[in-house]
Amino acid sequence: MFAQKCFAIHPVVGGHQLSQFRIPHTSKKEALRLVVRAADKGSDRNTTKSKGMNNLDRYQPPRREEAELRAEAEAPFRSIRLVLFGFGGASAGLATLFSLPTLIGSLAGAANGKPITEAGQDFAINIGALLLCGFFLKRDLDAREKQMARLLREDALGACRLELANGKLLRLGQLRGAARPVIIAGTPAQVKSAIEAAEPFKEELALRGVLVIGLPIYLNNGAGAGNVTEEAIAAASSELPPLRKDDLRWRAVPIRTDDWRKWFDEQAAAASKATEKGLYVGLRKDGRVRASGLGCPPWAQFAAQLPPEDGTWGGFLDGMDGVV
Repeated sequence: MFAQKCFAIHPVVGGHQLSQFRIPHTSKKEALRLVVRAADKGSDRNTTKSKGMNNLDRYQPPRREEAELRAEAEAPFRSIRLVLFGFGGASAGLATLFSLPTLIGSLAGAANGKPITEAGQDFAINIGALLLCGFFLKRDLDAREKQMARLLREDALGACRLELANGKLLRLGQLRGAARPVIIAGTPAQVKSAIEAAEPFKEELALRGVLVIGLPIYLNNGAGAGNVTEEAIAAASSELPPLRKDDLRWRAVPIRTDDWRKWFDEQAAAASKATEKGLYVGLRKDGRVRASGLGCPPWAQFAAQLPPEDGTWGGFLDGMDGVV
């Protein structure tokens, strides 16, 4: 009796038939609901995979407006000083203009005019206030421009791409809050030597979130760096120690090295630094540059002065990274 009220259903979901189920007639709506739910799950998996593949494309470096917000967070009282010194300078300028006719009248011996000494003193005070406010205003404006240039440089570096030991592709900026990258740029021999010099401190540096990124972008001791091809860099990278599975929190490999080389070339040219000895840049967890220089990074200082990931100086106290 019950068998007469049953029907066989053979929907295809994700390439598999549900032929093993025989569902009563009273559960037909429930069966369709299960089929739709299974199809939705397959669609969600495809969507998640697509999102993972497009993770690099979806990342956008911060815009200038966002850099200005970061600058405001780093120097919260600069805007107040700019307003105060700006209005102070304007007030001193007006006072100087108003006191100038009085000084001229005193020098000309006008009737009922102020004494020359008093008029000259007022004019000198106004000029001094104008110069002082102008000096502090210009200093803050120059500091803001330098800060904005630094933040934009850091954002450009954060857009460069790398590959972790587990094969995951990321932008450098996506490591903010998770690691303290140290980037070594130079010839293959220089990069290999710097990585080997870090091996004695590997355990201590890994505990402090240091991620080493070797970048062999210069050949022949930096000569002709602008003409180095991607194939030549790939061949040079093969001379470095290969990544292992346990290097996930220790090393990463740069990809699209043209972007990395362009960034280092621009910084070296702006600072009038030669690249023969190699370059290094160490970043804080928030993406700011902590240390940079020529040659091999100071691994011993990093290991001694950087705070561990787990401990008293973790979390929101990451700004207290040490003096390196």
